[in-house]
Amino acid sequence: MSLGCRECARITATRALVALVLVLVLALTHPASTSRAPDRRVITGVVVVDERTGTFMDSITRRRVRARGANAYWLRFASMGNERERENVHKTLDAMRELGLDVVRTWAFMDGNEKSFDGRFTQGTRGDFRESSHAALDRLLTTCREKNLRVILTLTNYWPDYGGIDRYVEWAREEGDSNARRREDFYTSTKCRDAFAKYVEFLAGRRNTVTGQLYRDDPTIFSYQLINEPRVRGDTSDGAVFEEWVRAFAETIRRVDGGRHLVSVGTEGFFAASSPRVSVNPFSGAERLGVDIDRLRRSDSIDFVCVHVWTDDWMDSDEASKRRFVKSWIAAHLEADDASTGSTKSSMNSTTKVKPVVFEEFGKHRPVKIRDDHFERVFRHVREHDAAHRRSGALFWLLAPDGVEDYDGFSVYSPSDSSTLDVIRREVESIESFLTRRERGEADEEEVEDEDDDDGEDDANVEDEDEDEEDVVVEFPEDESDVDDDVQTLTSGLVRSYACRMFSSNPRGARATYGDRVGLEFAAESTAPVDVFVAEFAGSARERVAATSSRAVTFANDPSRAETTTTTHTFERIVGDDGAYVDDGPMTFRIFVARRRDGAESSTFEDADVALVVDAVTEGTTVVFDSTAPYLVDAFLRPYVARGDAADARSNALRYGDVAVLYAAFSEPVEEFTARLNGREAFVSAASSHGDAHYAYVEIERGADAPGDAISFAVDAVDRAGVPCYACKSPESMKTTDGSALIVADADAD
Repeated sequence: MSLGCRECARITATRALVALVLVLVLALTHPASTSRAPDRRVITGVVVVDERTGTFMDSITRRRVRARGANAYWLRFASMGNERERENVHKTLDAMRELGLDVVRTWAFMDGNEKSFDGRFTQGTRGDFRESSHAALDRLLTTCREKNLRVILTLTNYWPDYGGIDRYVEWAREEGDSNARRREDFYTSTKCRDAFAKYVEFLAGRRNTVTGQLYRDDPTIFSYQLINEPRVRGDTSDGAVFEEWVRAFAETIRRVDGGRHLVSVGTEGFFAASSPRVSVNPFSGAERLGVDIDRLRRSDSIDFVCVHVWTDDWMDSDEASKRRFVKSWIAAHLEADDASTGSTKSSMNSTTKVKPVVFEEFGKHRPVKIRDDHFERVFRHVREHDAAHRRSGALFWLLAPDGVEDYDGFSVYSPSDSSTLDVIRREVESIESFLTRRERGEADEEEVEDEDDDDGEDDANVEDEDEDEEDVVVEFPEDESDVDDDVQTLTSGLVRSYACRMFSSNPRGARATYGDRVGLEFAAESTAPVDVFVAEFAGSARERVAATSSRAVTFANDPSRAETTTTTHTFERIVGDDGAYVDDGPMTFRIFVARRRDGAESSTFEDADVALVVDAVTEGTTVVFDSTAPYLVDAFLRPYVARGDAADARSNALRYGDVAVLYAAFSEPVEEFTARLNGREAFVSAASSHGDAHYAYVEIERGADAPGDAISFAVDAVDRAGVPCYACKSPESMKTTDGSALIVADADAD
């Protein structure tokens, strides 16, 4: 360490000591009364995580930090705008302070020089860090310090908003990096990593132009957040690729920052396929998005775990299903926290570092009454499952003053959305009351409301179900919230309840394109036998669907209650089979439930007594069909005759030494083109400068190709967005579009 560095360290330590002495003097000379405690939001030291309890606290005063806040990603951008925009920044920060919040999450980046950026970008081209934009961030941090608001600085974005990682890939590609083709290459491309490292080093090593303070010494910064909502589509490493990326850049920050500030990743919170909690994920395919929340929880690279709660974006189902999901989602993450560190009761003596969980993005579309209920539930479930320490954080999306455009439909306006703001105030009062009692050494009061969730969950004493199809006996449920009264009335008591979900084989999650297998799973609890018919799904005609499982349920302690039967019906279809056309957008369907006629094993739709029609999922999300996947437009097979025999060149005969040539043209430019001819990897080359057509070549060889063999082929490719080719998944069905064929000739033929 140089003499200058020693002097800096000495000054920093002296300032910290002085601040601590002042705090102690104030505490002794002005003891807090029981009616008014000192404002814990006053920023003195940086935020740290207590390794024993996993709670956020000020490093100097050692007082707990509430970690209740809001998202306002646009603050730095608006602070560079006109007078009205700058006024909106101050109104937003004042509203946060008035609500009692102590954390704001905002974007520290804006990559690229798009027209819409209005010259306010932070990095117009690679390495071009715009000083005026970062000076605006300096001013924002200074203002937040004055208002006792700590700041989570997010450094880039998986999504293209504000530029994000797409810009780094674009810059790398322009510099000739052949490994930078799609968004996910950001994590592995050397040029992308070098460019991002330079920005991280620039920002974390910056000196505030307003205060003269180095960012590394600024306690206003709550955390450096590496990326917002990362995904790694197509990952086959079980999350190892992303974990390595996080480790590398967490080390970069700590090297520049000296390890003073917390490091986090703005993950959505999806569980990987190997997790025992994978079934809690909000949609099919979330486990394959390359970010394993359990890996990150165990990693030393991050200091706290981030989880998002987006029922309206992730799920296309009824509100009751969304409410059930919120409860299980929050519980799963907080239970995972306990499981990774020992139980809540034993964590005080655990040697494992405890990480708090921050639910850093949750929002809800209007109407306001439904949004208020959603906010109440999020806060309540966090309290319920973190009752011992209240170490979890919660930041809602998105706070803005009246008059600002609602860009995504999730804005909470101040002061007009008064009922939502009151929900937030009550949560702040609750956490403050808890922390104050803890500091006084008082016994905890029961704060978790004993309320009926009204979320349709069954709290009945139901015995565990076996995997076989034997009948089961259950106790008469005390709570019949699982019974849908409207459905019972509508079906004259035939159907007590039902559930419906949709699934897809597409690796992108709740998406489908031509060639994907999609399906419906429908379960109904009925008091009599029923038949189920599916129509208008993936181009299908109406057809009866046989039950894939059936389970009878009797009620042991209430013989007067009728036996019910739960049947499950599964219907699958490959999109595009039989040439059926499917409209882009959410996939539609209709399920008809009919009372089976007495004595009949089944009934036809024409004879069916339809009691219920279902046209929306109740669990998970509706699969969205996207026809933009690339597909083969043309495929021709041609011979290249080694001897230059013109007659042979015009025929479909190939002799040993000749070359089979495939021409493949796609509906759009593709990458990662591969081909196999007669089961062997082919040499490939571009046939078009646009990237939409390619050649593939294989030489006909003795021992590999037998006389009389028809040359078969299979190709594969992805478009520039990483979407795989339609029909490339079924090599056995690949045929030429012009009817051309090549045959291996008898070696002894003339």
